[in-house]
Formats: sequence, C-alpha cells, structure tokens
Amino acid sequence: MTHAVLLTTKTMSLCRLSVALAVAAICVAGNLDVLTNRYDQFTTGSDTQEIVLNASNVNTANFGKLYSLYVDGAVYAQPLYVASLNIPGRGIHNLVFIATMNDKLYAFDADRPGAPLWMRDFTDELAGVTPVPITDITNSNDLNIVGNVGIEGTPVIDRPAGVLYLVARTKENGKYFQRLHKMQIADGRENTPPTVIEAEAKGDAPDAVNGMVRFDPRAGNQRAALAMANGMVIIAWASHEDRPPYHGWIVAYDAATLKQTGALCTTPDGNEGGVWQSGRGPAVDTSGHVYFEIGNGSWDGRRNLGASVLKLTPSAAGLKVDDYFTPANYDDLNRRDADVGSTGPLLIPGTNILVCGNKDGVVFLLDQNEMGHLKASDRGIVQALDLKSGRLMAGPAYWDGPAGGVLYIWCETGFPKAFRRKGGLFETVAFATGTVSSHGSPGGALTISSHGKTSGTGVLWASAGLSRSADTGNAPGILRAFNAENLNEIWSSERQPDRDRLGMLVKFVPPLVAAGRVYVPTYDNAVNVYGLLRN
Repeated sequence: MTHAVLLTTKTMSLCRLSVALAVAAICVAGNLDVLTNRYDQFTTGSDTQEIVLNASNVNTANFGKLYSLYVDGAVYAQPLYVASLNIPGRGIHNLVFIATMNDKLYAFDADRPGAPLWMRDFTDELAGVTPVPITDITNSNDLNIVGNVGIEGTPVIDRPAGVLYLVARTKENGKYFQRLHKMQIADGRENTPPTVIEAEAKGDAPDAVNGMVRFDPRAGNQRAALAMANGMVIIAWASHEDRPPYHGWIVAYDAATLKQTGALCTTPDGNEGGVWQSGRGPAVDTSGHVYFEIGNGSWDGRRNLGASVLKLTPSAAGLKVDDYFTPANYDDLNRRDADVGSTGPLLIPGTNILVCGNKDGVVFLLDQNEMGHLKASDRGIVQALDLKSGRLMAGPAYWDGPAGGVLYIWCETGFPKAFRRKGGLFETVAFATGTVSSHGSPGGALTISSHGKTSGTGVLWASAGLSRSADTGNAPGILRAFNAENLNEIWSSERQPDRDRLGMLVKFVPPLVAAGRVYVPTYDNAVNVYGLLRN
C-alpha cells in the first residue's frame, strides 16, 4: 500500500502570508524550473538564470548555510525545482522535490525551512513493503551504497503536464519490485496506476533461460537519472558492485499511459554493459535522439555494445540504435575496469558535439551525426583530451560565458580545470586551474550558476570529499565555490564549519542552484540549503 499526505494550513491569515512571501520570492529571484538532472536535456549542469548569487557576494561574510530540510533516508537523487506552483489549499509556492533511498518523495517550500507541503510514501511496513536493504544484494553495508536502496535515480518532471516520474524499489514479503510512478507535482497524488518494471530480450547470454534474457528487479541498479524524449520516459540500469550475472538495460515507457514501448539489453549474448553514468541522465538532442554511455561489457558491434556510446531513437515502435562509438582499446578498458560509462554524455548546445569520458581520465568529443563506430586509433572521434588526473567520474559542466564556451572538469586525483572552446575544439591546456586538490573518488560533482554571459556572475559549485576518498562507505563532504572565470576559490563550507559544514557526502550528486539558493543532499537524512545571510 502507498499513500500521499497533504499538509494543511492552520489559518487563512497564514495562508495569505505564505502566498505573499512566495510571490515576492518569485519576483526577486527569477522563474527557473529545474525539471531534470543537470538542468537541461543536454546535461550541461548550468543554471544561466541566476540573478541573486554571483562571484562577489558568495563569500564567508555574506553567504552560508541557512537551514536544512529533513527527510527520511539518504538522498542520492539530485533535487528538482519548480517555480510558482499552485498548491491546493496552500496558494503559490516555489517547490523543491527531494527523493530518498527509503522510498519517500517530499515537496518542500523552496524558500523557507519547515515541514513538507506534501510527502509521498511508497512503503508500508505493516504490509511487509520496505525499501531494499543493500545487504540483500551485496552482502555488505560498506561499499558504494550504505543503508537501503529505494529511489536512487533522479526523477524527471513534465511541467506542462504537472507530473513527476520516478522509479521506486521495494522488497515486498521477500520479493523484489521496481515500479515506475507518475505523480501530480501539486499534491503527490497518482492518477495513473504505477507500472511494474519488467523487460526481456532474445539472447544467448550465460544467464538466458529458453533463449531469453530477463531484467532482474533485485540486482538491477537504477542509478542513472530518468529523462524524457519523444513523449517517452527513458530509464536505464546497471549492476551493484559488478556482481554477476548482470546486463545493462535501457527501457522506454509512454509518458501518458506508462505502457512499455521499448526495451534494449546492451549485452543479450554476453554479459555486463551496465548503464550507470555516475548518476547522470542521458543527453537528448533537439531531434529527440537519446545518448547513453555503456560500461564494461561484451562487444561485437552488432547486438552486444558494451564499452560504447550509443545514440538511440525512442518511439512507439521501440528503441532503435542509430549509431555508436566504441574506443579502439575497449578490450583493454574492460580488463582494467576503465569503462567509458563513468561520466554520462553532455551535448554542447548549438553544436553537433557530444562530450563523453572514461575512468582513464580521457574526454572524448564525438560528432553526434557521425559517431564513428570502432576505428583503429580512434580515427572516428573529433578530439580526445587526456586529463592525467585519475578517474573522471561525476562528469563535466559547460558554460557559455563571457570568454565563450568553457568545459569544467574535476577528476578524482587532480584540481578543477577549465578548458576553452576554440574553433570547434577545446584547447588542450586548461586556461584556469584551481588550487584545491581532490582527496580521491569521485572528484568534484559540478554545477555552474550565472546570469547569462555576464562577467562576474559565474560561480562553479562543487560537492566533493572533505578529507578522504568516498569510493566506498560513508565519507565527510565539502561544498566549494569558485569564481568560474579564473577558478579562484571564493567560499567553502569548511571556512566556518560550525555554521556551514556539509556533513556526509553523497557522491556524484551535484549541487542544485536555483533562485538564490544552493541545495546539497547528504547521507544525513537532510538536504542543506545555502544562500545569502541576513545581517
């Protein structure tokens, strides 16, 4: 059993005050919606409508932690933001949506502390419905995930339809389920019954039964963010801790009906090929093509496409593979667990350039219209940048700022770097390098905020490990802010730790910057909210 809770106001006067404050906040701070992971369909990680925060006022004297929004469970999904939404009986609010690994979805007023406006619970302990304990899958509680597995991948919102889509994982009296849910963002109610996720493909894999490979709801790790394309909800899966047997899956559902329209197994005649992308979603181009990075796995260039970058077309007829790129050294990458699938793809807006990366710390630029397949010496690629800074995990962010297009990257053993785009390529030497080094995995999960191209407004935000690698288990985290034009650090949550300390890091999750606030999830059953301090 699942249920929604709508919290009501106490008095009409408080309601009128809430409306007035919400409208004032909207007028002051802009009207940006963040409906998908990394801000947009291109996954740029860039908020270019930020008119409150800038490189001058983000400093220890003026900026810090305002409060925390408390939830039940760790937050692995990037929070999402909807401006100026009418809540039944509550008036107009800016909302931040927070999903947890304990299978809860919360809608908070984004501008002030307090209880959620509504909460949705996908469990029912009395009926034997709980989140999935990670120990059921990995036999350990000190690896990549600690605690439960519930809602892990970032949801996606269809603002015109007023709905949010997410995948919840549950254990129900000893059986395991993953379901696609569709909720009204105004009150959390579900008008369309959820869909139990099932998928199968013809194949000769070692774990095939009667010539069919089937999706495993217990082992399938739904880490990559959800996306929408061509009226479809696109979802992808990898494994937990590379525990065999497993396959990568990409499945599409009709956004209106939640009926499955296509299912692709990345290695139907082999094994592995997970789609995890450090939590990043696929990139979607203006024609509705969807791009995914596929991790280590079997490859034959026909049906099995592990260690590759795929271009897909989702439609009512299914999921069609239109094109792909496979590194010439894919076999070596497989042996060394240096898979292509570690960053997730990024499309440079207004171009045909697709940016990808791998655990070798190499950034590939591909032509989205001719990806190159597999060619000797990688002759099919546009450019390769070897960062020589350890594994590239949480991926890049891109800002078209006062100096033109810039790609920001922070690998696990190096410093944050910024590369200018010139003549269709990126300069091979960073024009700016920060002085703060990473303490190991995952490096920095990055977000850019700016007021368009205006000089002085660009801030590079990074969530990272504070003192050690977060590769396994829990590790303390830090939020850092840099001037995006020169990568000088202008603020961190450790300069005044008693006030601003982040807490335990959730790796791969970038800060959400919207309307003058910075929302950063933690393992500590909370999302910290940072902003300008009131004197």
